[in-house]
Amino acid sequence: MSREDQVSAASFGGRVVVSAQLLLLAVCLVGSFGVLLVAALHTGDLPAVLDPRLERLGDPKDSLPPAGPDSLWNPLVWVFEISRVVAMFVYPVAFVALVLGVASLVRTWRIGDRKGFGWLVIGTGVWCALAVLALTPYGTQLHGWLLD
Repeated sequence: MSREDQVSAASFGGRVVVSAQLLLLAVCLVGSFGVLLVAALHTGDLPAVLDPRLERLGDPKDSLPPAGPDSLWNPLVWVFEISRVVAMFVYPVAFVALVLGVASLVRTWRIGDRKGFGWLVIGTGVWCALAVLALTPYGTQLHGWLLD
């Protein structure tokens, strides 16, 4: 068995973690910043993106879906509502993504999978940045607006 076969088989867990990190990142960004942008466009107050408040943007549910009827048959309702629910749980999701990312980083480093290690560094770094952003005053204000 060649060295390449051993590395690709051994780093399967790292690739699963990277895929999960990127999927959850996309869902979280659509659920937070996507909903925020749609609400700002519906109210016509684009500077509200920098200052999301209930008084300024209204209820986040009022601006969804971005297009089409507000019914269960509209797939955008499902996409945005599921994404919004994931964004509401940004703190535990970020914690899990960071813990799994760091554990996978150690494992891929030890087995020598450079490509998997690079992708894990990117995914874990982006989740670290998102966790820090969520803990800033802007992030807590956005999170509070999403919870209304």
